Amino acid sequence: MKPSSSLSNDQKLKICHHKAANPSIKQSALANWAMQEFKLSKVPTQGTISNILAKRQQYESMDSTELTSKRQRAVKHPELDNVLANWVLQCQTSRVALSGDLIKEKARQFARQLELGERTPEFSNGWLAKFNIRHGFKAQKSYGESGSADLDAIDRNMPTIKEKLQSYSIQDIYNMDETGLFYRMAPDRTIA
Repeated sequence: MKPSSSLSNDQKLKICHHKAANPSIKQSALANWAMQEFKLSKVPTQGTISNILAKRQQYESMDSTELTSKRQRAVKHPELDNVLANWVLQCQTSRVALSGDLIKEKARQFARQLELGERTPEFSNGWLAKFNIRHGFKAQKSYGESGSADLDAIDRNMPTIKEKLQSYSIQDIYNMDETGLFYRMAPDRTIA
């Protein structure tokens, strides 16, 4: 593996924790420790170490997604980002199957409503990927009607169904779910 010259936020947090565990360690020694610990191509400067230590609380408040990144980038349109993320969450609650193209189109609609004008993002696949990572959304495959099944009702009614099926021969029992029509079928992948 090629040595890196930049530190992830997680590595920066580990530097802060190492300093806390060794309060008398000098910043130059901490920089040498970081170079060996993280297999860096060069020793971080004293200024870099000082900046990292000054931002300890910031690193400690980050979630796992933010910790794995190397840079902290501010969202250019936080209002748009929040509105769109809330819309995706509402769709998930309503069990609406979402595609990446649908999310991008909804983002365009929200951008027009927020009157972003020429500051409107491109809403490319790269933008969508970063949006999904930022909010922890992942593409998931839906299997049949299982996403809409009421599991409690199934558990409650299964003994009754089994009892009724006792009066039939096994070759006379069919699963009608497998005979469905697929015309204009909803997508089998969704963002969740």
